Amino acid sequence: MRFAKFAVGISVAVLTASLSAQRFGPSTFSLGNNIASPDNPYVDFTLTLTPDRDFLVSSPGSGFYAAFALRFAYDPTKIELQILGLDGVWINVSSLRDGTTGSSITDFVAQRDLFGTAAFQKLSQGSKVVVELGLGHATNENDVLSGNFFGTRLDRNTVVPMRWWLRGLAFGETYTIEAATLGNGQMIKTRPSRTSPFNNPQGTFFVPEPASMIALGSGLVGLLALRRRRSN
Repeated sequence: MRFAKFAVGISVAVLTASLSAQRFGPSTFSLGNNIASPDNPYVDFTLTLTPDRDFLVSSPGSGFYAAFALRFAYDPTKIELQILGLDGVWINVSSLRDGTTGSSITDFVAQRDLFGTAAFQKLSQGSKVVVELGLGHATNENDVLSGNFFGTRLDRNTVVPMRWWLRGLAFGETYTIEAATLGNGQMIKTRPSRTSPFNNPQGTFFVPEPASMIALGSGLVGLLALRRRRSN
């Protein structure tokens, strides 16, 4: 229940903060270049946040908090975001009801030393899936809002196990993540309130043709052979 309330609270906090906050330049978030091999369509999920520099170094108010809420959309016939359920089974986000939050499907683990609370919510944009990810109640330090907070592996750099399934991409086809019509969200700091809206999301998905994989493998083998020859 606390995660469900938090997912809504993050959105409300972002909207409320924007009404009276000092506004900085845009921040960015990237899903990276996600390449799947033809025989394995699953790729690791990595979300990288790059806050606006002026926003990031703005003096924090002691004892208050920082947070972010971001949103992006994707075509579930092309790619699918999967999240690991409590039973260890990967769940397709597109199959979840609108408004589903992370508390009902998985354990959300705060990044060590971050003291934040992670949130997830599934929404829709016509036939597209909208994903909302958030982090709040984090200590209001200058470096707390940069880095990776969601990803495939649970370690000190990520929270919440997720992965991409390149389910509908043909060989050689590229797909790019889309901006949500709901808005991409923003970062906030409090006391005094400061905001930094997110730019359009960055991230591409690609399944190389088998011939390309063979060529790449041959090139690597050639480089290794050349290195061995030189070392001898």
